[in-house]
Amino acid sequence: MNERWQRVLAFVPTRRAAVALFAFAFVVYWLESLGWPMAKGRDTWDYLAYYLQIFDSSPPLSELQVFRTPLTPIVVGLPLDVGGIWLLELVFALMYAVSILAWSATALVFGRIPALFAAFLLLVYPAYATLYHQASSDAVFATGLAVWALLLSRALAAPSTARFVALGAGLALLILIRPANQVLLPLAVAAPLLAYVAWRRRVVLAAACVLAAVIPLAAWAVHNGERYDDTTVARGGRAWVPFLQVFTANRTISPENGPASERLSALIEEHVLPLQPHAALDVSPDVYLRNGSNYETVRLIALSDSILGRGENYDVLFDSALEAIREHPGVYFRRVGDTFWEFLRQKPLRENVAPREQTAPEAPAPTFESDGDVLPNPQATILVGGVPYGFVWCASDYIDSCTLAKPAQVWPERAAQERYREVVAQVRAWDAELPAREGVSFVPELLNRITPRYPTPVLWLAVGIVALVWRRPRAWRTIVLLWAAAVLVLLIHAASQGVAPEFALPLYPVFIVTALGALAGDRGPRPQLPSSG
Repeated sequence: MNERWQRVLAFVPTRRAAVALFAFAFVVYWLESLGWPMAKGRDTWDYLAYYLQIFDSSPPLSELQVFRTPLTPIVVGLPLDVGGIWLLELVFALMYAVSILAWSATALVFGRIPALFAAFLLLVYPAYATLYHQASSDAVFATGLAVWALLLSRALAAPSTARFVALGAGLALLILIRPANQVLLPLAVAAPLLAYVAWRRRVVLAAACVLAAVIPLAAWAVHNGERYDDTTVARGGRAWVPFLQVFTANRTISPENGPASERLSALIEEHVLPLQPHAALDVSPDVYLRNGSNYETVRLIALSDSILGRGENYDVLFDSALEAIREHPGVYFRRVGDTFWEFLRQKPLRENVAPREQTAPEAPAPTFESDGDVLPNPQATILVGGVPYGFVWCASDYIDSCTLAKPAQVWPERAAQERYREVVAQVRAWDAELPAREGVSFVPELLNRITPRYPTPVLWLAVGIVALVWRRPRAWRTIVLLWAAAVLVLLIHAASQGVAPEFALPLYPVFIVTALGALAGDRGPRPQLPSSG
């Protein structure tokens, strides 16, 4: 038995093992796809619309192009454009296999036992796999994070300028996948400073890593400035963080909180409530502020841009959120803490997938009631001012309920109207293909029995912390930095969003791999420091 085990461990770091793991993960994906064929995911319509406009000189959904970044739209849109749903599914199958292989290779830096068990534990975890059966940024981010973790582990294991340049470039790519990943930029400094080389050399590596991260992002910001007159990597961060959480969940924004909140309330009274459908319902400012939603957040973003000007950069939203937090700190920080904790405790299930209806069976009610107050139903009204921002405001699963029948309401130019119709028609056609077939019901039934029994990140993190203190594996710096990356990403989402599995699942492998690395990673003397950089 011991001899067989040694043969297995000897096989783990070989190229044949890597090929076998990649192939096995590829097969696992297609077995799962029997129950979970490729389907629409979070913000799919926005990514497809962005892709279709990527070469437009004057795109009708102009704000969408600066609120999103390009890599996810390309990864989702290009395969659909070139080969349809089947090519898209193939691309996501390859990404899934790459992510499993990359995480196992990251664990190999700790040792052969962590690499072997990381591969097995990730392959049998259905919740992580669900990301790759939805056309969204979540799978793209999960794959990018896996590759970046491998770059990080190898850069710290054997520091070199080339490896830290690759690490910095990887950070830039993560940000161009999902703008919220800008929260990871401090790691471009922290990672090189933890490398086990002389301090002078660490400073050089840090400079190389930072430049490799910043230069591509600066180039993209210049691109946005030249094409869209907005020199930014991605617009809107100050409008979402922490305003969305405060407005939609805490509901603590009030004109009494401070001057910014008073200014926001005045804008709402002057430019929102006198107009239909709010005017007919006699909605008061207090009722409006107590019933925030994603739909109304986009309305306020558009209001800030059109009334206060784009150069204001959402100061009124950002500052009003800060004032609400200062007045009610317990409400905000408790919710952030609760959301963060739920991210670590989720056991998300996914049911069988079947083709979706493209039109609503009946018209939604024009109003809804909240605590005795009657308000307009976001599902019943197209947010005309929000249309250039894409579909992020859309409160319906039916795309036709979120598109303009008369584009002249927004664009006086005939060319812009026609281009809007073309973009919407293509997004609608692709949306009808997601999913293209009905899943086999017994597959999700079987897979959903595993997830509730699978350890959550709370357990993996607890094991990792105890083992790290107890054993102090050789690659402990990698573990600490991976934890820092996971915490930063989860915190930025907890600070602005509600609980959604897709925000946390890409980070679950971090906790699994680091726990294995801390528990079974190689130990030994540190390498001798070089005498000079």
